[in-house]
Amino acid sequence: MALNGGNIIWLLGLIGFGMFLPSEALALQVHGEPEGLYVHQMAHLFYIVALGYFFWDIRRIAFTDRGWRLLQLFCVLMACWNLLAFIGHLAGVYLDPQALLQTDCYLQTQLLSPFTFNKSLYFVTKLDHLIYVPALLCLFLGLRSFYRSAVSASSGGER
Repeated sequence: MALNGGNIIWLLGLIGFGMFLPSEALALQVHGEPEGLYVHQMAHLFYIVALGYFFWDIRRIAFTDRGWRLLQLFCVLMACWNLLAFIGHLAGVYLDPQALLQTDCYLQTQLLSPFTFNKSLYFVTKLDHLIYVPALLCLFLGLRSFYRSAVSASSGGER
């Protein structure tokens, strides 16, 4: 479907209406304790299994290109991140709410001493960005490698 002048005006009108006259999106469904956590934890486990299968399938077919190796590394790192997040959610369940101090800044919370094993575990699991940022970088580099291979193949090997 090609966009002509009337379609573009209609599309811009819809976007403008959504941006300047918003109402409730109703996009968040909040579950009370403990069902929301159960479903979230099951999602982490399912994602670990799915990544494990994807990793196994890449190795089974014996793809050895750079992009495939990076995609395998992405699978491993994301599975580790999911496991860390799973453990962090469990540690959060057993964390006393009085152990956290909410500061004036919305995004800043302090963990109060004395530090127990559970508090330390909770803190370490909050450093999950040290795993998922490199994982997403591996995904990006792998997909870029696939793209470059496809472009060089479609142009007859010329770049």
